[in-house]
Amino acid sequence: MRWWFREGEESTRVFVANSTPGSKPSLGRGRNYVSTTKYNFVTFLPKALYEQFRRIANVYFTIVAALSCTEYSPVHPITTFSPLLMVLGISIAKEALEDFKRLKADTEVNNRKVDIFDTDKRTFLPKCWKDVRVGDIVVVKKDHYFPADLLFLSVDNNDGVCFIETINLDGESNLKIKKAVPETASLTADGVDTFDARVECEVPNASLYTFVGNMYFGSATIPLSSTSLLLRGCSLRNTPSIMGLVVYTGHESKVMMNATDPPSKRTRIERSMDKVILFMFALLFTMCLWGAIYFATWTREISPKAWYLLPDEPSDEFDPGKPLLVAVSSFVTSFIIYGYLIPISLYVSIETVKVIQAMMFIARDKSMYHAESNTPAVARTSNLNEELGMVHTILSDKTGTLTRNVMEFFKCSIGGVVYGEGVTEVEKTNATRLGYILEVETNGERERIKEPYFNFYDRRLLKGKWVTERNPSTIRHFFRLLAVCHTVIPDGERVEDKISYEAESPDEQALVVAAKKFGFFFYYRGATFVRVRERVGNTVEDAEYEILNILEFSSTRKRMSVVFRGKDGRIFLYCKGADTVIYERLDPTHKENARMKEATRRHMEEFGGAGLRTLCLSYVELDSVAYDKWQTAYVDAKTSVIDRDKKVEDVAELLERNLRLLGCTAIEDQLQEGVPRCIENLAKAGIRIWVLTGDKQETAINIGFACSLLDDDMVQYVVSVDIPAILELEAQGKTKEAESLARQKVREQLQDILTLLKAEKKDSLGENALIIDGKALTFALAKPVRRTFMSVGTRCKSVICCRVSPKQKAEVTSLVKKKGEVTLAIGDGANDVGMIQEADIGVGISGQEGMQAVMSSDFAIAQFRFLEPLLLVHGRWCYKRITRMVAFFLYKNVFFGLTIFLYNALTLFSGQLIYDDFYMSLYNVIFTSLAPLAVGLLDQDVDRQTSLRFPELYRQGQRNAYFNIWVRIVWFLYGFLHAAITMCVVFMSTALYADRKSGETYGHWQVGTILFSCVVVTVHVQLASILEHWTVLHHVAIWGSIGIWFVYLLVYGALPVAWSSHMHLLFMKVSGTTIQFYLIIALTVMVCIIPDILIRNARRLLLPEDHHIIQELTKLEKKNGLKVCDKKKKTRRTVSLEEVPSLVQLGRRTSMNRGYVPGDAPGSLSYFTPKSTLDQIEHEARGVSRHPVVAKLERELSSNPYRHRSQSQGNLEGVDVPDGEGLPGDLRIAGSSGSEGQHSGSSSHFNSV
Repeated sequence: MRWWFREGEESTRVFVANSTPGSKPSLGRGRNYVSTTKYNFVTFLPKALYEQFRRIANVYFTIVAALSCTEYSPVHPITTFSPLLMVLGISIAKEALEDFKRLKADTEVNNRKVDIFDTDKRTFLPKCWKDVRVGDIVVVKKDHYFPADLLFLSVDNNDGVCFIETINLDGESNLKIKKAVPETASLTADGVDTFDARVECEVPNASLYTFVGNMYFGSATIPLSSTSLLLRGCSLRNTPSIMGLVVYTGHESKVMMNATDPPSKRTRIERSMDKVILFMFALLFTMCLWGAIYFATWTREISPKAWYLLPDEPSDEFDPGKPLLVAVSSFVTSFIIYGYLIPISLYVSIETVKVIQAMMFIARDKSMYHAESNTPAVARTSNLNEELGMVHTILSDKTGTLTRNVMEFFKCSIGGVVYGEGVTEVEKTNATRLGYILEVETNGERERIKEPYFNFYDRRLLKGKWVTERNPSTIRHFFRLLAVCHTVIPDGERVEDKISYEAESPDEQALVVAAKKFGFFFYYRGATFVRVRERVGNTVEDAEYEILNILEFSSTRKRMSVVFRGKDGRIFLYCKGADTVIYERLDPTHKENARMKEATRRHMEEFGGAGLRTLCLSYVELDSVAYDKWQTAYVDAKTSVIDRDKKVEDVAELLERNLRLLGCTAIEDQLQEGVPRCIENLAKAGIRIWVLTGDKQETAINIGFACSLLDDDMVQYVVSVDIPAILELEAQGKTKEAESLARQKVREQLQDILTLLKAEKKDSLGENALIIDGKALTFALAKPVRRTFMSVGTRCKSVICCRVSPKQKAEVTSLVKKKGEVTLAIGDGANDVGMIQEADIGVGISGQEGMQAVMSSDFAIAQFRFLEPLLLVHGRWCYKRITRMVAFFLYKNVFFGLTIFLYNALTLFSGQLIYDDFYMSLYNVIFTSLAPLAVGLLDQDVDRQTSLRFPELYRQGQRNAYFNIWVRIVWFLYGFLHAAITMCVVFMSTALYADRKSGETYGHWQVGTILFSCVVVTVHVQLASILEHWTVLHHVAIWGSIGIWFVYLLVYGALPVAWSSHMHLLFMKVSGTTIQFYLIIALTVMVCIIPDILIRNARRLLLPEDHHIIQELTKLEKKNGLKVCDKKKKTRRTVSLEEVPSLVQLGRRTSMNRGYVPGDAPGSLSYFTPKSTLDQIEHEARGVSRHPVVAKLERELSSNPYRHRSQSQGNLEGVDVPDGEGLPGDLRIAGSSGSEGQHSGSSSHFNSV
């Protein structure tokens, strides 16, 4: 039967496969029914109402509507309930429609069919997904989705391999390979009935790329990893069918545990709106309280003397003897009628405008469409549109964001000799920046051998000529390492010109392609071996290497190793990784290592200066006896269920020692198109740019120069912990003292820089750059230092953080965000997700590293250069449109609400209305609703080209120039003054004169109609007077809204008396037939608007804003047909490469940064952060899925851990086996005769996570 039990706090889960269906797991476990809806039939109304009443304005209008049902209300309840129900109804209907779509999708998914083994009928039967339970065995067919998280048991092919598509999981469309558990790979439908296995695995968790467990099958204990786990949400491709064991179901499946809501982000304008609404509430409350006190006092003291009010027979709300009741009733009445100060339609209007901005303008902008990848810009949320126009700081990844992440093998260094010719894009860009144009000869032969991932040319290595070099043995190891040390999977025909490779990263693919071009053609991978066709001189040999272990790459290890045995029986370890970790593990007794370091150091500095990504290659030959002992510890670590990864890392550390340096590779990752121009314009817009990269310092700085992030006029401040005193303490093992000293030095360096920056002249602030490495950044982010670090960073134009971990990226973003400035994070990989989610605005780039960044972002673009139109055009427009729209809402509601207040004051706060109930109810939702929408969608001060040409205009949004406290005060004062002017003009014009020949004076409702007409016309003319851009829709919205009001007067007045009451034929036969009606409106508009126009134009002449000047320049250009403010073009000189020997150093100021920091150079070694600290700060993608190549090898290892002992050890004659002095434990390393080359490269990104 199917059963469960706990160990402690359920650290593991245990179940039996293929168990009796009558047994059900405990409640909440094992059920595969999935629901993604926000509501159900019972909870819909309560939850939907809760969502609506989280907005304080809706709470207020509900209270007003409820009070309108009381006897104290001066308005009919329908006039307060109708707009409230309209707004709430639209929002709730939208929620219901969206949730109904989710329900339909859930129903379709839960009712999908899958073949499940029925233990009673002993056969596979089609059942619904919702009926799947933990422990069931299911069969999934080609192109179908996996119904739950399955343990891959068997497949209909001999390789035990299936292909899956994970696009619904991580957005990646390339197929992934999964391997069946070897012990069950031969399982067929006929043998399922007798299949009996017990599985012990980790409890359900959200880690998509990890899975730890053991299967107990017969007497064997089989370690399980993520390579055998088929996740719900993925689909089976290019494979007829597979058989799987259900491990996690329903909401316990990994994809569902990752289905969390994105972090809630609110813009600064929204938060400012909340403050405005609260202020309006405070104002309303004050007005109500003041009026209630005054009216209660008047009623008690004066009303008894007013005989015409019949004070002897008063109702309760006017009883002089009950002043408290009078005050309460007056307060309630005022609370209802003053409610029009609060714009009920504001939120709906803003949401409508933002959705259209996102879906129609941003998503359909052709200038942000990338034709090569057929990728348009995508606004994944519309809530942050205006925030795009207020960005102060951009935090960017480098690889795949500023660069293309399309790698090409460009140069290398082997045995202390540099190979490779040519000039990188970074060198060309830097030369252009310095006024040179490089003249590079075209090489026809180079073009012929060039192919994707390979752009290398050097006659000394190509076509087998490397055998004539000084160290052919070293070169052979170098090329063989490229062909063997990886997890790449070949695909297609086993011919050099037709084969393709599936690699985890572009770097690995570039290295394997390079090995092929050098004559070491990797063409087949088995479960425990690889085959390489090696061309040495004129001989070609197919070599098979048995892969004994693969020690995988992680962001903590920063290296990967392969242990293999050749046909001669010798066991080698090939290791490639970052320069720092390789140099630390070099054999100090090996003479060639000592000779190679200086040359390697120089070459890596040159490669880094050219913007190339470097990688160290090394090897060691292992003693078979020592390796057997190590293997025992490794097997124990691999079969551990608890903390398996940590134990494997510790064991791997024992083997990767005493390495011999081979050399380094240099891979070019070219800059994306348009990046330098984009960064230059963003800098002009006042946006600080922080680059957070895992690359080493010199590479990052040279990329910075190439993409205009740095320039020659900047002062570079470098913060590091490369101090001899720290190195000495670390060498003595005094890690705590070293850490304390490093913290102190970082604090002192930052404080010194801050002192210098504060001493600079104000106009020179920002012409500085800060460069800090990841280890120094660890201490800079600590609480005692972070404030100083931020003070320095915000005073610099550019900041480059090198060797940064994913967690540090998020921490830096959070720190900048807490400064109170708007932050935008942009990246393309999974390691950028934390940074993207932490920033105010997250932008994902759909690049080479999958779609994780895009799926976590708020906006998605295909290229970094598209940030320019996204921010400088759409961001700026959205900011100005939304703020002007909100300001207009504030103005028109203050205007309208204060006319009600002033008239109520004239009637001694008795609650008498001047307007008809329906006038007031429709003011926001009909009569003044279109004009704000037109402003929010189409308003602009300058066109697209001008916005891009003058990026300095963007600074207005950074200063919040259009919705700061003073702007809000001015709009409020306009509303107050216009309300007072309108009241004076209307009442002065109607108090003394009759408007008809009969001599009848103006009636109450006639005055109210004139007053309301003045309000409607004035607010629209005021809006028209401030517009700087007109379209047909502007005319329709503004003049059409005024027309709607007059049409409404006609229609409403024509209704039967029972419906129109006192408004019956009022406009048709009274107000609308007299010239005075129109003259009063015109006079009111002129008195209100003309002073405002004069003030604005005087300010434009005397104190013009930036856009005013640009508008005048644009008009001048159009008039005279010339370009104003054209920049002088730099005179450039064409030179050859020999004339510019060190392009990246030309014109650059000397700084602390001098390129590669060797591992053994005193005062240069990066400070070693103690392991305890690393554990806290390193948020590695430990979750990177165990590669199927690794997994299959490990399964072979688990079935026969010591299989290599029984095989021939090959011919070991002549091999000198030293005693292995200085090695840890029993590990011994065999040396080989001959001089082996060595070298080092540097890259912390050879495997992108």
